Amino acid sequence: MRKLGIALLILLSLACSAGAVALTWTAAQRMAQPTRPTAAPLPPSSTRVETPAPPPSSTRVETPAPPPSTAAAPLTATPAASVFDTIARTVEEIRGLRATGPYTRSLMTPAELRAYQERKFEKDYTLEEARQDTLTLAAFDLLPRDFPLRDFLLELYTEQIAGFYDPDTKQFFVISEQGQPGILERVTFAHEYTHLLQDQHFDLVAMGFTDDESKRPKDVDDDAMLARRALVEGDATLTQLFYLNRLPAAEQREWLRAVQRQPSEVFDRAPRVIREELTFPYEAGFAFVQALYERGGWEAIDAAFRDPPASTEQILHPEKFWSREAPIRVTLPPLTDTLGSGWQMIDENVLGEFYLRVVLEERLDRSRAEEAAAGWGGDRYAVYWNEAAGQDFLVLEVVWDSEDEAREFVEAYRDYATARYGRGPVRESPGQALWAGTDVLWLEWNGTRTRILRGPTEELIRRVRAQFR
Repeated sequence: MRKLGIALLILLSLACSAGAVALTWTAAQRMAQPTRPTAAPLPPSSTRVETPAPPPSSTRVETPAPPPSTAAAPLTATPAASVFDTIARTVEEIRGLRATGPYTRSLMTPAELRAYQERKFEKDYTLEEARQDTLTLAAFDLLPRDFPLRDFLLELYTEQIAGFYDPDTKQFFVISEQGQPGILERVTFAHEYTHLLQDQHFDLVAMGFTDDESKRPKDVDDDAMLARRALVEGDATLTQLFYLNRLPAAEQREWLRAVQRQPSEVFDRAPRVIREELTFPYEAGFAFVQALYERGGWEAIDAAFRDPPASTEQILHPEKFWSREAPIRVTLPPLTDTLGSGWQMIDENVLGEFYLRVVLEERLDRSRAEEAAAGWGGDRYAVYWNEAAGQDFLVLEVVWDSEDEAREFVEAYRDYATARYGRGPVRESPGQALWAGTDVLWLEWNGTRTRILRGPTEELIRRVRAQFR
């Protein structure tokens, strides 16, 4: 099934696979900002590991074979291995979890990372898939249709990845130019080792972090999967900060200086949608996990892994996670026959509160977009494409928590549409409005439900509207 926005799981994988979880330099740089929390209260003693840590040989593979997909050498009986064994025991004590099985860890140079990425792109992300993702984003006015998405992502991953863990192969990599663990590599290892512990205790593959589509849960939509990634990255970020707090002050300052020197040129020129989606699991995920920790320590975080958040709404508003406010299921009618010859559906899924906010921010200021997207109850979108005509058709239906929330969104979206077309609606009546320019946009609302249709002609919108009646 196609995903919105670089496939949501393609973009956020950072190892170019749906399953991998990672740390990016941008996330590390955001943590290094003076205004960002860099400390948290020590874990309650009741949640810490009190028994002695196991010897290094029980937590790593002693004689692993190098993985076929990369030339990076695994760390075994080396000075670097001793350093990482010590970090592993510290992370286990902080997080209150023990490694229960074997894994492979390796240092990877940036050149090896680039080669690894190129192989993954060739295998897992075709030009046609990238084209469909671009068209989906373009339908939401988030990218131009001719944006070179696949090439740009390859550049971005090569620049941004600090390290990643692959639940399918039980191996993780730390990127190192020097081939030895400096302060950057040590802190990155703490982050990635947390992912290993998550996998061994909560099964990241069963949660959906896998390249094997047959193993992914069928009832988890894109928005819910992004929420799960926020939980996973938020937990690793919090643990990483605890680890940083244990370092001497001089090493903390060294890490801050080093991470702020890391490259961000490709990230800085990335379209806003890519920047927002890349940082969401770390920033919103960290805030969510921190709220869980303050409420119930590591036990509350462990409980969230056993019953994961169901939407980005629950990540952005933890109280909705605690009350288990489930998303409302929305369905759309099939429209291929209605649209006519040459049309095909290229994507259908759930947008979610986070991505709805990203869409609105294209034309509205951030605070207005956040207020308008809050109160989201559930949605469904579909994007259709006519290759011969070079035209798209967008359907988005959103259900809100209340009529007041729906009206707030309608008011904001009217301003969004007016900014897009450079003028107000050309026709409106109670509960509906239409804008026209190079294409046509239809907005209608009734009670707690809003519907957006955008296509090349008013006649086509009229035919689609009839299917909803």
